Amino acid sequence: MRRYLARIGIALVIALTFVAAAARGGSLAMAAPEVSDWIGVGDSASAVAYDQTTRTLFVGADGAISVLKDGVPMSKIAVAAKSMAVNPVTHTVYALESTRNAVAVIDGTTVTATIPIPEGSQDLALDPGTGKIYIASGMVGVTVIEGDKVTGTIALKDEGYVWSIAVDSSTHAVYAGNYSKATVSVIVDGAVTKTIPAASGWSIAVDSVTHDVYVPGEFNKKVLVINGGAVVRAIDVPFPRDVAVDSSTHTAYVASPDLHTVSVIHGSAVSSLVSFHKPGRPVVDPVSHSVYVPSPVGAVAVIRDPSNRDFTSDGRIDVLARDGNGGLWLYPSNGSGGWFASGRVGQGWNSMTAIIAGGDFNTDGRADVLACDSAGLLWLYPGDGDGGWLPRFQVGQGWQSMTALAGAGDFDGDGFPDVLARDPGGDLWLYPGNGTGGWFPRSKVGQQWNGMTTILGAGDLNADEEPDVLARDSAGLLWVYPGDGAGGWLPRFQSGQGWNVMSAIMVPGDFTGDGRPDLLARDSTGILWLYPEAGDYGWMPRIQVGQGWNVMNAII
Repeated sequence: MRRYLARIGIALVIALTFVAAAARGGSLAMAAPEVSDWIGVGDSASAVAYDQTTRTLFVGADGAISVLKDGVPMSKIAVAAKSMAVNPVTHTVYALESTRNAVAVIDGTTVTATIPIPEGSQDLALDPGTGKIYIASGMVGVTVIEGDKVTGTIALKDEGYVWSIAVDSSTHAVYAGNYSKATVSVIVDGAVTKTIPAASGWSIAVDSVTHDVYVPGEFNKKVLVINGGAVVRAIDVPFPRDVAVDSSTHTAYVASPDLHTVSVIHGSAVSSLVSFHKPGRPVVDPVSHSVYVPSPVGAVAVIRDPSNRDFTSDGRIDVLARDGNGGLWLYPSNGSGGWFASGRVGQGWNSMTAIIAGGDFNTDGRADVLACDSAGLLWLYPGDGDGGWLPRFQVGQGWQSMTALAGAGDFDGDGFPDVLARDPGGDLWLYPGNGTGGWFPRSKVGQQWNGMTTILGAGDLNADEEPDVLARDSAGLLWVYPGDGAGGWLPRFQSGQGWNVMSAIMVPGDFTGDGRPDLLARDSTGILWLYPEAGDYGWMPRIQVGQGWNVMNAII
């Protein structure tokens, strides 16, 4: 996405260091999604909607809707939007107006209709299959809009105040959150079929594939997950208010504005935190898997995971390995220091002289792989999110002169993953990724690196929320080179010795689920060892996690 503001000034963002530090001491994997862009709207952003087909973002801010294409402001519409939705078929925008009891119907940049709705209406949701709009209408219940008119009202059996609304686009079931009664009503074919005890808040979100319904309860400090008409999970999240879910990756994003955090949920737990000033209600782009979150600093935060190593979309990091016959194998981690069943995901890879898993290089939300062949051509293998690959394409040539390649993550802080490469003279070069599989101009970031036998992108080893590099020298000393977040370095420090007995070293990310990047190393007998990070720049006692790995000539 072309960035209108690549980064917003520190004066506009509250950097919640205390939140990040506390999270690292718990079970949160911090080195994952991050704010990769800020899109400025000039005023306090309070509501967003996104048209995935036209790549148009609609932002409600201080009495008007800003219309942005690829992050660039195009126009403004004089509508004070409290909540919005876009019909992906007709591209019509529906905006619940906060200054009057109405829904504005917008075609392009023109308001084509204004539909009166009951006083006290708080939220709206669209069913893309039927085109119906459902309004959470307070004491009235649920108001139904078709086209440009109200066609019905659904009264809730337990009365109370309907504050939030969501639709399962697969089943067309509607979920209405009753704020005063602490319930969620299930509506099918216009009738309430079930009422579920569940403290509901400002919004509800539905995974249309798994049919999980996420209900944030701000005051009970939990996000409840409903499935099959019952609460099946309760996830601890401090003061959750708003929620959105990506139905492709099954990832939920929960905003806690009082804590200035967005919690990222996989399964039954928070897997990471993203911190910035008073996040509002998130919206997910199901194509790029970017998440747009309004903030009163006058901008929309764009959350992505540039260093993604999750090839199976289960929220856990994975490991790739190449055998002696050129077969490429995927080893999915179970998130607690072990493995799910491995599977071959490619063959003929013995023609590659270097393979790195550096993140999401084409900004589609899925983990990719870069590989250099013997002719020096650099190829991008886009991941399909299901353990396989989309068609590869060339992203460079002349790379055969490089003696080491490393996936550095987002090393320069622009939201896109980068690559480090060492030339024969020992100079280290940064190749900044441009987010589409290509590169911005390279820059030299080091010299005399030819004494290193291994160079690895390592994630955040020193807990400063910036990616670091791990390097082993010829004497077997292990060094951490902390990145400064802007393409440079902080002072290096030693993190071990005697590592020259290992025939392979890699840092896949948080392998154990404790929130810290871990290290995997293979010894000369083929045993694979896990070295959990201790949190003080060292390693906890190692654990054997595999054997027979000496048949692999590359571990990625």
